[in-house]
Amino acid sequence: MGKNITYMDILKSLSVLALLALPPWFVFRKYVKDRINRYLLILMFIIYIGITLFTEQLMPFILVIFIFIFMGRFREDNELTYYFRPLKKKKLEILLYSIVFMFLSKLVSAVFVLIINQVFHIELESQEIMDMFLKGSWLAIIALTVLTVVIAPVLEEFIFRHILYGGISKKIGKIAAAIISSLLFTLLHYNLAGVVAFFAVGIYNCYLYEKYGYRAAVINHSIFNLSSTAIIILIKALNMSIA
Repeated sequence: MGKNITYMDILKSLSVLALLALPPWFVFRKYVKDRINRYLLILMFIIYIGITLFTEQLMPFILVIFIFIFMGRFREDNELTYYFRPLKKKKLEILLYSIVFMFLSKLVSAVFVLIINQVFHIELESQEIMDMFLKGSWLAIIALTVLTVVIAPVLEEFIFRHILYGGISKKIGKIAAAIISSLLFTLLHYNLAGVVAFFAVGIYNCYLYEKYGYRAAVINHSIFNLSSTAIIILIKALNMSIA
């Protein structure tokens, strides 16, 4: 018997389309609209949306890779050159900052969950992907690890930091843009237990995007996800039970 589709499932699918699929498409369209027949472009869009409904982040990620290829041909754009510049000697510095941030954000998040549990007596559920890790085969775990450590950071930082934050900061200011883009980033995860950590990642990555560029935000996002993924894999490998 197939899984019953709930309103939450529909909401998640719509949010994936609205926040993860459409922004990269509009950027891609900007580069190809003068090179591709209009009707072919419409057909491509329909196929893109259809595949995204089944693959979620994978298809938008592939589209972002194509966008990077197009962006490489427009290096005369000073803004792109600045925000997508190589990190060079800053890599170790950013790596260390990201590790410290990861520990601090998870500590604060754990305190938040403890307060909600002890004071309000509310049991906060873990993210759905955690159950997928714990119940999945090792082959599935490899795929999920690539998704969380590589695909999600590359795609989500491009959308939430480059497109959303970078776009609206010019109109409403950097602080307001950081808050709005981080709220949307947090809402996309549909997990109350992680709201503090997700929002912190969003705010800090806006700072990294401004100071070091897109690649620094991706590194921080990857390390944050990798730490959680490593713990879940260890729990599964040791066959530990968790509450």
